[in-house]
Amino acid sequence: MKSTIKYIGIFLFGALASFLGLIVWGDTKGTELTLLNVTNAVENTSSPTPKPLLPVDDDELSQNTPITAYAQYSGDSIALTGSVNAQALADALIVASNQLAPGGTVTAELEILSGVDLAIINLEISGEIIDDSDRSRVVTRFEALGVKVIDKLVIEGSERTVFEVIRDLPELSQVFDFFSAAGVEEQISEEIVSVTVFAPTNEAMQALDITALQEFAQLVQLSDILQFHLVPGGFYLSQLSNGADLKTLKGESLTVQEVDESTIKIQDSLVIQADITAANGVIHIIDAVLIPGTIKTEIALNKIVGSDPILFAVGSPFLAESSKPILNEVAEILIDNPEGNLEIEGHSDTDGAEDINLDLSASRAEAVLEYLISRGVEPSRLSATGYGETRLKVDPEVTASDRAANRRIEFRVIFGN
Repeated sequence: MKSTIKYIGIFLFGALASFLGLIVWGDTKGTELTLLNVTNAVENTSSPTPKPLLPVDDDELSQNTPITAYAQYSGDSIALTGSVNAQALADALIVASNQLAPGGTVTAELEILSGVDLAIINLEISGEIIDDSDRSRVVTRFEALGVKVIDKLVIEGSERTVFEVIRDLPELSQVFDFFSAAGVEEQISEEIVSVTVFAPTNEAMQALDITALQEFAQLVQLSDILQFHLVPGGFYLSQLSNGADLKTLKGESLTVQEVDESTIKIQDSLVIQADITAANGVIHIIDAVLIPGTIKTEIALNKIVGSDPILFAVGSPFLAESSKPILNEVAEILIDNPEGNLEIEGHSDTDGAEDINLDLSASRAEAVLEYLISRGVEPSRLSATGYGETRLKVDPEVTASDRAANRRIEFRVIFGN
């Protein structure tokens, strides 16, 4: 009798364990769990052996510090990398991966961190899925393991917008962050059915010194520069002919330069990867940030007057003869760069009454305007504004050189009529 009860107990315990196992792994249909091609494409004759790290010092890593593992997913393969806090979890991730890609390839290079048993485990999943139903299948299977899933899966092929494609390309992560921060995607009108994006690489974004640009170009905003990289309409590389002008969302022109049969430049930037297709346009990866012509012109003009200030007779709006060659150079730059209108700004120091300084700064700006017209600059492109002492470059003024720095003419190039 006792032995019969014993065997019945063993049978019930085994049945319960099997049932719980099926629930944990979500494999109630009896899927065969075979470990396939793991760790450096090893034959599926052995189980993976994740690499252990040296023990982590408790002072260096908190028990509550999140640990991140990564799953790169496609329909017939999954690659597991990153770190976990237990061999059992590493094995469970591999089992779940095999269930999600039956008959496919699963690779695993997981590091086992010791001393962090209570840590939160994040699993960041990226790659392409078929549809939202496929997304749910993948995410749910991994969530059943008790990890926190960070879903970076995207619907494959033409379902993604240009900004979603840029988001999912590692070499464009910085420009995507800037696009998002500047709200560029929201600024695209609903009337624009498709768009071409010239996307600078991370290295190109890192090389851009926005502070240096702002030194000579007033109120330069990165969002303005980024919109210069967007052209309404979908233009593939084969449609970019030498010398063609592409009108950006800002209305300015990008010039196409054909270096040879297979090499295209947009302005001074080389197209290093072309024709990346999205649902609403096409992306070309470039090796440098594109700077609008108006900003280039503004920088060039203010560098000139920064090193050689425009001078006037003391207390008067009459140009000094020594400044006319400088303004001749300014006129040549404006004629050679016809895009954009020029605001001529007059500024004063704080000596004297504010209203007198304001009038004097306006008169001096008008004098510069009249001289540039005499040198052939189109009058409709020019305007003059006096700011008096409202925009001091050096504040407070202490020395004579401080006051001299504040008495100045500056230029601002504005796109549009």
